[in-house]
Amino acid sequence: MRSLPLLALLVAPALAQTPSAAPVSPSLQNLVQNSPFGSATPAGQAAAAAGPLEFRGTFVDRGERFFSILDTGSRRAEWVSLNEGGHAFQVKSYDADSETVALDYQGRSLSLKLRTARITAMAVPPPQAPTPQPGVAIGAPAAIAPGPNTTEAQRLAQVAEEIRRRRALRQQAQQPPANPPPPPNQPPR
Repeated sequence: MRSLPLLALLVAPALAQTPSAAPVSPSLQNLVQNSPFGSATPAGQAAAAAGPLEFRGTFVDRGERFFSILDTGSRRAEWVSLNEGGHAFQVKSYDADSETVALDYQGRSLSLKLRTARITAMAVPPPQAPTPQPGVAIGAPAAIAPGPNTTEAQRLAQVAEEIRRRRALRQQAQQPPANPPPPPNQPPR
């Protein structure tokens, strides 16, 4: 129980520094304003402070096409449809052949090409030979795991045989002994 006083010493200064505030009722607006994942900025402010936009993806839902546009300054992406308002930008058209969108952003027209993923090749290390373990001969058959040449039918047969063996042992343990032990001697009355 020595850790409890230590914990109290560590927590007390932190509690003393935090201002006491009335509990806030949970609401969607409160979560948007005080997000645990970072600060939220309105779309207009994000566009004013942000740099260029990126076209990140597209999909079709119930016949309507949506586009993912990333504001690189705020690192905030939004899924929007064609001519959807309420954002710092508005997608005007989409060319599926060239995978580009034309949009209006801060009073100017932009054309964005779908961003492609960067794929880098990684060096694969060569396979290493198995290290011998003391007391185990290399190439000796494994006692538990079936080898690579064992067919699935053979493996299933081995499993079935093991199940039969264990059932027999369990039944043998549950049967009462053939000759019950004699009752203990009782003293005469």
